[in-house]
Amino acid sequence: MKIIYANGFLTMIVVLLAVFLIPFSALAAHNSCRIKVENDDVQLRVFNLDQDGNPIRDGFSDGEIYRGMVKKGQSIKIESSHGRINYSFRSMRDYRSYGGNLTPCSHGEVIRIP
Repeated sequence: MKIIYANGFLTMIVVLLAVFLIPFSALAAHNSCRIKVENDDVQLRVFNLDQDGNPIRDGFSDGEIYRGMVKKGQSIKIESSHGRINYSFRSMRDYRSYGGNLTPCSHGEVIRIP
């Protein structure tokens, strides 16, 4: 009899955890995307934008949420506050810069950098 109650109790805990944790993971994926670098290594900067397209400044930064080198073929995950980002990158092959790339960042979509 104790085994039946223990199994029922464990089942109830698993169901409750699933019900409460699934919405949180869905929200996290809602305003996230991946940036994939395809042809050359790049130096990448990504800025978080509000719903009006303005950088979200927090007193410490200018809205920058990522800065770094991304190698050819790699991708990085970006999480934005409102589902919009601005990114700029510089190719390490020819050192040309490309900036002002305003784009949605939501539902795990992939943004490709040529």
